[in-house]
Amino acid sequence: MNEPALPRYDAPSTRRDALLAGAGLVAAGLTASRAAAQPAPIPFGSAAQIETFRADPLYRDALKRYCDVIVPMNDLKWEALRHDRAGFDFSGADELVAFAQSNGQALRGHALLWGEALPQWAKAMTSRAEAERELIRHIEVVVDRYKGRIATWDVVNEVIRFDPRPEPMRDTLWQRLLGPEHVEIAFRTAARVDPKARLVLNDFAFEEPSPLIAARRQTALDLVRKLQDKNIPIHGVGMQAHLYADKPIDAAAVQAFVAALGKLGLDVEVTELDVIDWKLPADAATRDRAAASLVSTYLNAVTTARPPKAIVTWGLSDRYSWIHETFPRQDTAKARPLPLDADYKPKLMMNVLNRYRRSAG
Repeated sequence: MNEPALPRYDAPSTRRDALLAGAGLVAAGLTASRAAAQPAPIPFGSAAQIETFRADPLYRDALKRYCDVIVPMNDLKWEALRHDRAGFDFSGADELVAFAQSNGQALRGHALLWGEALPQWAKAMTSRAEAERELIRHIEVVVDRYKGRIATWDVVNEVIRFDPRPEPMRDTLWQRLLGPEHVEIAFRTAARVDPKARLVLNDFAFEEPSPLIAARRQTALDLVRKLQDKNIPIHGVGMQAHLYADKPIDAAAVQAFVAALGKLGLDVEVTELDVIDWKLPADAATRDRAAASLVSTYLNAVTTARPPKAIVTWGLSDRYSWIHETFPRQDTAKARPLPLDADYKPKLMMNVLNRYRRSAG
């Protein structure tokens, strides 16, 4: 492909050095060590819905104005790409990739392997050979198409069983037909097709104070170690961060988890951040304060251990969110899960996100 590559968000020091040089800080007599101590910006982005993108110009404008990173929310999943076994439909994904490229935004690819959002023909697979053949072909075609444009991939999404005690792997088509090797196959294939891509394991529920959530964190660490022991490339873990406003953040445990990943040489990315406020009072100001406080606590816990490669919300405006249907309120109030309200006005949560985006600490 002849298109220029999109910006990567895996080299913040390069951008920082350029900014420092441009500002003349060296000439002003600041030492290199002092300059290096300044926190680098953390790119902020959002998952984008293609239907909304096409229909709502205000939504497109908000993505352009606020985001450093774009994530196709559904258009790189099997169900969107593989209507039938023979072909691939890249229309939605290509549209979002072109938008990001035209606006100098980086991209995250979501997701190469997931046990959900599968087309009917894939759900009907019954043999190991068939499943392995289709999985490898899918990853080869998709990663090759966006090689040099999508620099980071959620290779495997939500593979950990919600309660991993004693069975750690989620019961999916891939697990039933291929066993735990399906994770290895996916990472190996993605790495082979694009050796320069950052490859991420993406999962949820790492932040609450409970034995079950502690087991999920440990399972993620164990899975990463197994991949590394087999010399299978993996570069990061995506922490989805669908935060419940009525539940506390175990900040110490989050810090320890991120630090443990760092000791294994892995980065973290906050990948699907939003706030589920279905059990809070209806008053919008009260909910917005609670959401901002919760997000601040969570991001402080993550960044204290290791700055994430990116912070990505699962949607941008309260006008469009999965939470409205999945976690419906019992009153007439509308959910307020995201950094912009339904009229695209920034909320307190956006102020919190901008602190990290602008390196204010």
